[in-house]
Amino acid sequence: MRAIVVREAGGPEVLRIEEVPDPVPGGGEVLVRVAAAAVNHVDLSQRANPGALPFTPGVDAAGTRVDNGERVLVSGQIGSYAELLAAPAELVHAIPDSLDAAAAAALGVTYRTALAALEVGKLERGGTLLVQAGSSGTGQACIDLGRSLGAKVYATAGGGKLDRLRELGAEPLAYDDPSIEKLEADVVFDPVGAETFERSLSALSTGGRLVTPGALGNPIAPVNIWTIVMKGASLIGIGAAAVSSEQFEHLIEQAGRGELHPVVDRELPLDQAPEAHRLIEQRRVFGKIVLRAG
Repeated sequence: MRAIVVREAGGPEVLRIEEVPDPVPGGGEVLVRVAAAAVNHVDLSQRANPGALPFTPGVDAAGTRVDNGERVLVSGQIGSYAELLAAPAELVHAIPDSLDAAAAAALGVTYRTALAALEVGKLERGGTLLVQAGSSGTGQACIDLGRSLGAKVYATAGGGKLDRLRELGAEPLAYDDPSIEKLEADVVFDPVGAETFERSLSALSTGGRLVTPGALGNPIAPVNIWTIVMKGASLIGIGAAAVSSEQFEHLIEQAGRGELHPVVDRELPLDQAPEAHRLIEQRRVFGKIVLRAG
């Protein structure tokens, strides 16, 4: 089979297409023929700072089970930038015919992360949500889920992407918009880091929750402790693993019914994985890039 293989740490250029042996599923594993693999920010981090080498990146893939042809989504198993993927059965979820492979792949890590964030942030119907970096994959997922929960959603992005945020149903704001400090948000989702963190704190209402899955930029953020104290604010770190299989399958059902709308910026052939990583690093993406393996 063909797969993207990383044999050294580095930039997008270390992502190389190779012919490699087909994976052999072990006990309790399912072999999936990959149609579409989502590109996530964690893939870029693993490429630049890999553990064991060589490896195939990617943790989200939609395709079909080799044994019975069922359409499925795999989320949480590394190695999705490939034509075949062996994954533990508990990470393999059926997808409805109404959900195409690219949209299904886009549901994975981003929507699980967004759901975990809004759950721990206790966002309620009628509440106010601020999403920093709303054009990112997790940002778009937070907007989508926030809207489905009946919240008032504000979102930030660069100037060229604000109209796209409005199309998603969010009130768009520039990163430096002074009105951010007056939002009185119940929940702020901030995946950016130092560039936005202080402003995210200032946007919170009394007792508000700032939730972060990590930092796309500088992770060392200056914090005014008095802002936290005066607002009685909470800072909460989360990850996609906090979402159960049952919760994730409910997300898949919602997307299949057209209640959620994963945004796919573009689809690229598998061998253009380096270009996908470059586009994300250059912030030239709105939503997800998906690699087509078949």
